[in-house]
Amino acid sequence: MCGIVGYIGSGKQEKILVDMLKHLDYRGYDSAGIAVIKQNQQNSLTCKIDVTKTKGKLNSLEQLLKNSNKIPKNKFLVKDDFNTEELQKQIETINELNEADDVNSTCGIGHTRWATHGEATTQNAHPHLSNNNEWAIVHNGIIENFQELKEELINNKFTFKSKTDSEIVVNLLQLNTDQDNKLPTITPLIETCKKLKGSYALAALNKNFKNTLFLARKKSPLYVAKSKKTIVVASDPICFAGKTKEYYSLNDNEFCLCTGNKIEFYNLKNEVIEKTAEKLENLNQTKTKTSYKHFMQKEINEIPDVLKNIVKRYSTNNYLDILDKVFIKKFNKVVLIGCGTAYHAGLIGARYLQDLARIDASTSVASEFRYANPIIDNKTLVILVSQSGETADTIAVCEEANKKGCTTLALTNVEYSTLAKLAKITMPLCAGTEIAVASTKAYVAQVAVLYLIASKLSNELLNKNINFLENLQKLSDQIIIPTKQDFITLVDEISKKQTAFFIGRDYDYITCEEASLKLKEITYINSNAYPAGELKHGFLALIDESSYLFVIATKRDLLEKTLNGAYEAKARGANLIFASQFELENEVKKDFKHILQLPKVDENLAPLSSIVAFQVLAYLVCLKRKLNPDKPRNLAKSVTVE
Repeated sequence: MCGIVGYIGSGKQEKILVDMLKHLDYRGYDSAGIAVIKQNQQNSLTCKIDVTKTKGKLNSLEQLLKNSNKIPKNKFLVKDDFNTEELQKQIETINELNEADDVNSTCGIGHTRWATHGEATTQNAHPHLSNNNEWAIVHNGIIENFQELKEELINNKFTFKSKTDSEIVVNLLQLNTDQDNKLPTITPLIETCKKLKGSYALAALNKNFKNTLFLARKKSPLYVAKSKKTIVVASDPICFAGKTKEYYSLNDNEFCLCTGNKIEFYNLKNEVIEKTAEKLENLNQTKTKTSYKHFMQKEINEIPDVLKNIVKRYSTNNYLDILDKVFIKKFNKVVLIGCGTAYHAGLIGARYLQDLARIDASTSVASEFRYANPIIDNKTLVILVSQSGETADTIAVCEEANKKGCTTLALTNVEYSTLAKLAKITMPLCAGTEIAVASTKAYVAQVAVLYLIASKLSNELLNKNINFLENLQKLSDQIIIPTKQDFITLVDEISKKQTAFFIGRDYDYITCEEASLKLKEITYINSNAYPAGELKHGFLALIDESSYLFVIATKRDLLEKTLNGAYEAKARGANLIFASQFELENEVKKDFKHILQLPKVDENLAPLSSIVAFQVLAYLVCLKRKLNPDKPRNLAKSVTVE
């Protein structure tokens, strides 16, 4: 799930590459680096690859580049007693030399990393150089047979500086390069990739071909675009905004040779192939926090507008028209697939299909489903939920389902994503760009679209008359975004805890799972959710006087049973926090340490509104613990590796 960029063209290469990487830091922030081809100062007839990389977030790389560019190495003797005139003259000279370097920088590649093989260190950061310093690569994905290939390379006298799987790729490139070839060719990259097992998006440089980029893709996204004077490469087309109006997608086992302003595509047989450019549309470019301190805060506050946007898009487009009686009666099984937050949305979706449309549906975690030898065929509807549309396990399920003749329906927030193109039917989430790692508005959008699907099928199959779009529009005005003042005492108490518990029934139990995940993701509190009816089966053994237990109850007919579970925990010393749209009797209120009043909404829509309070709570606890809610440790936004 690393971010990859590449560039051929004029301008300050380092700045251009870093600016592009800023669009991709959601894909990983363990380390970052760039490599550019520059004219060798000692020999004007040759070029070298200049690599700058560091562990830490992208701003660490940016600062390193700024510092290194102030006084180029071997150009000046620094002394402490410069007078003002001398100092100004030196600065002007440095600037002139830096500009000259920029002219000699012909192309570059960049990378922001989420560590898989090898810890987050500068040594393991990308780009990686070959032993002879002629090749540099950046890589997203996992090379499954890297140990075997590494041993082969060591037997050929290659040495390694990192603990990554990626470094074997750049040394295989060196091994497969014909030193006598004076023209850039894609052959070394193809021959290298034939040996690789796993997933990869690769961008490479060779110092002997100063206006050239070499690209390859298998199971990890990679895109390339060109304008009159530039070629741009990225693992997300969002990097192309403002630079071009169309782009090309590399498919699995496809390669690309970019030379000057020319792009050529090849297959695994080294044959030139033709590709059609795609229009750069449905691309939300908003990446600023505006007046908010963090993206997560901004995205929570956008939830009402997201619901309005869904209503607008689905009112003016025919996305749901396919869901008629003839369509759904083709299937004897509906399976929903997702990972993490998307899995929780799928759980709600399955309940909607069951409760509203009386359709038997189940939900599975993608990484489990794909290896469980599932019984699916042409009578199975598989609904795949993914914010990014690049979740590796979800894509793998879609591919397998397509092979078995299933009808695949993708719900994704990124309409140009791999999943959107792979599924037979795609329905957009309309949430706009989501930057924070912990999903908030996209989760609400996923649940909302699943509500639309189930309601439409209910109308078709059961002759109901659910005004689902009108209901969502009304909900958008009913959702309340809590403020810091609403939670001030609770936040202070929870921030000091290392554990927390959530209980609920039916929809509320699923909301508990998602609320617990949010708290876990960004505060690092060991938070867990349990069905309110299962407390006697192990859970109560964890409860003591220090325990904080959130009780979510938004269904009237289950309120008393949920409260009974809460009382069992209280009898063992738990501190109870009640979250509901219902008012409690004064005597009952005394049993709860805190009460969170949720908006009064239709019970079927409560999962969309109740989660908002817990997203805000997690955000505020995160801040209280002096953590960054946008970039929690060890996590990244788009999980493009297994």
